[in-house]
Amino acid sequence: MGLFDTVVIEGLKLKQPPELKKYLKDNNAPFPSEYQTKDLDPFLTTYKIKENGQVYKQERKPTGKKVARDLPLKGFKDNRSFIERLYWNYKFKEDKTPKLVDEYKSIFVKDKFTNTISIFSLEEIGGRYVTLDYSLKIVDGIVKSHSLIQFELESVKEAEARHVENKAFKDKMDLRFAERNKFTSKWYYPILKEIYNPIVFFGKRATQFICNKIVTWTYRWNGI
Repeated sequence: MGLFDTVVIEGLKLKQPPELKKYLKDNNAPFPSEYQTKDLDPFLTTYKIKENGQVYKQERKPTGKKVARDLPLKGFKDNRSFIERLYWNYKFKEDKTPKLVDEYKSIFVKDKFTNTISIFSLEEIGGRYVTLDYSLKIVDGIVKSHSLIQFELESVKEAEARHVENKAFKDKMDLRFAERNKFTSKWYYPILKEIYNPIVFFGKRATQFICNKIVTWTYRWNGI
């Protein structure tokens, strides 16, 4: 799908279809406020639009302070075999000293772009998907006009079928995780892991090494 930007509506009154108004009221749910767009420079940036239509863009501003950078895999369990850990420690001698990096904080600043963008929202409300698509005409960072392009409320029948399918998938995954946990709880699992995993790991690396050598050799003779 690629990258997208997030547009948060804070106060701007977008047109609501009567059917949607009633549905939100019946489910005691707020009007969707978070949308996505690919019509700007999609770098996973967050924009906010205030009641007066002013657009604000999220930016990272340095605080002038230094903070310790988290080391890789901090908080994660290292499930590699003993031989694999020895290999990586030999190949890449990791510096355990915390690195100091610049500290940043997020701020929102007024934006001045001019463009017509489409913002899209897909939310599950009351067990049914609500799809909204709006067009916003923005001039010098201010929304001058907006219109509803698409509104769709998932039917009850479609929602029920989706929930049944999702439950079946969840039950299937839960069963697989249960089987996996049962296997890893066996007394022989740690021994098997220390034997089987290194064979697969080094077998894969050996295969990659041989393939790379073959590719290098064939390129050397290319064009003869």
